[in-house]
Amino acid sequence: MKPTGNSDASVVVMVVDCVDFDGSFPKRASKSLFKALEGTKRDSKLKLPKLVLVATKVDLLPSQISPTRLDKWVRNRARANGAPRLSGVYLVSSRKDLGVRNLLSFIKELAGPRGNVWVIGAQNAGKSTLINALSKKEGTKITKLTEAAVPGTTLGILRIGGILPAKAKMYDTPGLLHPYLMSIRLNRDEEKMIEIRKELQPRSFRIKARKSIHIGALMRLDLNQATVQTIYVTVFASPNISLHLGKLENADETWTKHAGIRLQPPVGEDRVSELGQWKQRELKITGLSWDVNSTDIAAAGLGWISIGLKGEANVTLWSYDGVDITLREPLVLDRALFLERPGFLLPKAISDAIGNQSKFEAEKRKKLEEAEEML
Repeated sequence: MKPTGNSDASVVVMVVDCVDFDGSFPKRASKSLFKALEGTKRDSKLKLPKLVLVATKVDLLPSQISPTRLDKWVRNRARANGAPRLSGVYLVSSRKDLGVRNLLSFIKELAGPRGNVWVIGAQNAGKSTLINALSKKEGTKITKLTEAAVPGTTLGILRIGGILPAKAKMYDTPGLLHPYLMSIRLNRDEEKMIEIRKELQPRSFRIKARKSIHIGALMRLDLNQATVQTIYVTVFASPNISLHLGKLENADETWTKHAGIRLQPPVGEDRVSELGQWKQRELKITGLSWDVNSTDIAAAGLGWISIGLKGEANVTLWSYDGVDITLREPLVLDRALFLERPGFLLPKAISDAIGNQSKFEAEKRKKLEEAEEML
């Protein structure tokens, strides 16, 4: 991909997390930016900034996704989120050094010898890791960032040296905090549970109407009715989150009894009430094929559920008030090779913790009984 336009341009590099695309896409903060990038019809000679979209952490997506399809999907989602014409889209893994060199070459050519490059992105989208990877390609190590004197701002915008030619400038902007993420409601230990650190592995269910799937105590999907006998539901989230498939009529009781215990995160019954108000959303899902996923229901800062069906289904999605929920075209078409069974699907850490707690309580009861017998 070759850049077009004048040299010495202003370039905006927007960093978005592939595994939390809609949650990390800076929709609100970018409204004024996108207006500037679109320019005005009255001034056709206006030298507009160029926008480069960088989708990071591609190594965490299932390997069967082709780069061509992912590129098209990223462009479609960017357009749906209000992005103007993109000068370039790059699929990158900073951790595995995929796409970094090509991205750096493109930025240099686009900016020119005296251009300004602004790197923006949400917190935890991989912006700092990307900057370090770019620096490594130039054989430099960022040990100290120099604060730039940017008139009219009070933000900690930092100039980064050693990546671009001497007279070109790169700036790192503060990570944007999105209040609609599930992750910001969790404590650090719970955040670690939902972090995706390895390639995502789908967990798939085939369910009938009046069934319910819990995703920890963070989200629940109820299948109310459908024009078909069954639908496929695939969860794309951290393997450290417990799942449960059961009858819809028992879903409230399951949540009340097990939230914070078997349904984790959060960890502990007392933490459940601290996360906010439990809220329902009524959704209508349509699909044209049994062979692939039809629609994603993405929860910002958590993951997504893919629905596969040939027909229509009415579902209720439960989560906490304020968490952003997005219906979108499916990111991953395939589901798991094997289907999960009804009941609890517990990660080893949660299963072991429950086992240890049960053992502790049994020993405690035994000691009390022995003490009573001695009296």
